[in-house]
Amino acid sequence: MKKIFILTGEPSGDKLASKVISKLKESRSDIEFLSVGGTYLKSLGIKSLYDLKEITYLGFTSVLLNIFKIKKKINATVEEVIKFKPDILFSVDSPDFTLRVAKAVKIIDPTIKTIHFVAPQVWVWRKHRVKKLKNI
Repeated sequence: MKKIFILTGEPSGDKLASKVISKLKESRSDIEFLSVGGTYLKSLGIKSLYDLKEITYLGFTSVLLNIFKIKKKINATVEEVIKFKPDILFSVDSPDFTLRVAKAVKIIDPTIKTIHFVAPQVWVWRKHRVKKLKNI
């Protein structure tokens, strides 16, 4: 049986992931899923490690005030992905969370294939994201 870990970091990513996964579930019944997702993935019967509200922080101040909580969730997510041993880590949007998790997973287990859906915008002051995406 194949395994896919779905990694979202906000409700819009959860919605996008659910559209892809619902189509995949229609054509394949031999895949086991686990996620960091929200209500859309849950409606497909996919378990989430925790509620998205625990990792979704908007605005610089909010992120700064919760940086240790966010880091703890990144580390916990990496541990759970490694325990689950997926064939594919399917990350969706929310690059500040998903790409950090994907990078750490790749260091620990380079055999896990990574697919990032909806590439993050590369703003003028964030050109380094192109290199990050190439290395994941």
